Amino acid sequence: MLLVVLAMLVLAPPGPAGARLRPLVREMLQNLAWLNEIGTAVALEDFERVKQVAAELEANASALQKIDITSLGVDAGRDATFDAFLEAQKQAAKSVAAAADGRDGAAVFLAVQQLTTDACLACHTNFRERENLMQTSVLFMTTFLNAWQDINRGVMLDDLELVARRAYEIQTVGRVLGWNQVIEATFGVSDATEQEEFREFLRRMTTQAGRIEKAAAENRVRDIAEASRRMWTDGCLACHEQFRTAD
Repeated sequence: MLLVVLAMLVLAPPGPAGARLRPLVREMLQNLAWLNEIGTAVALEDFERVKQVAAELEANASALQKIDITSLGVDAGRDATFDAFLEAQKQAAKSVAAAADGRDGAAVFLAVQQLTTDACLACHTNFRERENLMQTSVLFMTTFLNAWQDINRGVMLDDLELVARRAYEIQTVGRVLGWNQVIEATFGVSDATEQEEFREFLRRMTTQAGRIEKAAAENRVRDIAEASRRMWTDGCLACHEQFRTAD
């Protein structure tokens, strides 16, 4: 349920502000973070946190059931089907909470499997794949975000090979995104001047990713932290401010 709705929420037609960010995207990203947090909490035997996360997943599904699905680009006639997958998420979240209450890690992951198969993947098949709702921009942006998260993990665990590898990945994906046809097809930016501005933000991001890769090779972790900050501020956030809008 998590990523399919994220894809739906960014379904808005591309335009000059091509990467359109709607408020519910934040909720979907938070849902995904909660799902990952369940694993961390079980590993730490923090079952109270597992119950808290399960409650958040259930509440989020209840909130989504009240949404007019036409705002997500889905036919109103499919509302009952959409709500059924949300109901499956709620029931799975309740099972997660019950398992956590019994401090049964195996049962928690069985319930997570239930959520994944009965809610997430089933909904993907019925909505995302069927109606081709996953935008390419979502895949690119989550790739950047995941790479940055791994860079942080590598710094904290002294795994600088991971840092360098993920920094290189950011540079590679950034270069692909720099092609005019990719900028237009992925983000809806067709004006030549705006494409050049978009490319400049990409250049700033990949430049800092290159600094991260070099600093990792030379074991300069403070420089990694500085370059990571500048990658966000000079590249990502500056680009969002100019090219992304919130509905």
